[in-house]
Amino acid sequence: MLKSNRIELVPFESKYFEKFVEFRNSDDSRNLTMPGIPYPVTVETVAERWKTKKDPKENGEFAIILRSTGEYIGNVSYNNVDWKNRNCEIAIMIGEEKHRNKGYGTEALNLLLDFIFNELNLHRVELRVYDFNERAIKSYEKCGFKKEGLLREVVYKHGKYINEYVMGILKEEFINRNNYYQENNNNNK
Repeated sequence: MLKSNRIELVPFESKYFEKFVEFRNSDDSRNLTMPGIPYPVTVETVAERWKTKKDPKENGEFAIILRSTGEYIGNVSYNNVDWKNRNCEIAIMIGEEKHRNKGYGTEALNLLLDFIFNELNLHRVELRVYDFNERAIKSYEKCGFKKEGLLREVVYKHGKYINEYVMGILKEEFINRNNYYQENNNNNK
């Protein structure tokens, strides 16, 4: 288990499938979901995808749990691990609006990045985000991600083409950022 003050990341398993389906099929989640994810999502499609993606050498998925209540509020994952070049992609979803804008996503990403860089010993992590999703971009930047490129009109959604940012972070950037914050927090005590 990966823990911070308010959340923990636990392996995603079948007991979360029904709530995950509820999250994914909501209008607000669908608006932010990347292409390639079928809609509507069913428990059966989630179970099938989960069964075929269980190799932790290639990918991993965690449920985000509130420590205070034990409530499941979303998912964070790493995918497409390239061991030769030591990089991967990540994704996150906070399932309901009531849990967004509270910093849970930022905490979950920091836990995942710590795991990826310090346990898996990868060098680079990237993600993709729609250019209109300012809240997510702000969270990613808080974690140290930088915009590396803009894919123009790469997704057709809601009757129009949408741009997508590619954002990335290197292990050294993550470690330096965390050392800076730890030093400043220790000095402020």
